[in-house]
Amino acid sequence: MTSLEQRIARVEAVQEIQNVMGRYSYWHTANMHRECLDLFALKTPGVRAEMMWGVYEGADSLERLYPGFHAWVDGDAKGVMHMHTLTTPVIEVAGDLRTAKATWISPGHETMSFSAAGEKTPEAFWAWCKYGCDFVTEDGRWKIWHLHVYGIFLAPYGRSWVDQPEDMIDPPPMLDEHRPDRPPTTHWQYMPDRVYPNEPAPPDPYPSFGESGAY
Repeated sequence: MTSLEQRIARVEAVQEIQNVMGRYSYWHTANMHRECLDLFALKTPGVRAEMMWGVYEGADSLERLYPGFHAWVDGDAKGVMHMHTLTTPVIEVAGDLRTAKATWISPGHETMSFSAAGEKTPEAFWAWCKYGCDFVTEDGRWKIWHLHVYGIFLAPYGRSWVDQPEDMIDPPPMLDEHRPDRPPTTHWQYMPDRVYPNEPAPPDPYPSFGESGAY
């Protein structure tokens, strides 16, 4: 049995983690990429984010991804809107209260240009994904340690996701300075001949963090 203090700390951690990811969702939609970056544990070794096109490792790489790539894609932000909502949370705080693991399903949409740089005609897409995240305490606050985006489907607004072209899973256009450090570790997206995986698996209760179970 855990102490009352530990039980209260675990409940408070779950609420703070919900708020961290809620702010991430709101700020990403509002193109506030610097604020999104500040939600990460930038002082903690191993901090990273995995997008569907690759992995960004370390604080410098996350700088390339958020105030770098995302701000570059947005341009003046007119007509641009990325909305990735958060549903179905499963959050488990480690027994030692030092880390936490969580998953969400994210129904959303993208309104932007996926064309080459310089072409700013907005295009509408349904964009569904899942998040698998590890959290760690840094300077007394819960922060994102590992953020992993798992694809579900990306389909033009006027086309069924059953009929989406295969090339929608290709990496988006970007400058060399915004490219990830390494390829993605997962690359699943709906196609009629694919079986939907339990990925990421929602976390189970755990005593302390192990790298083999990282998202």
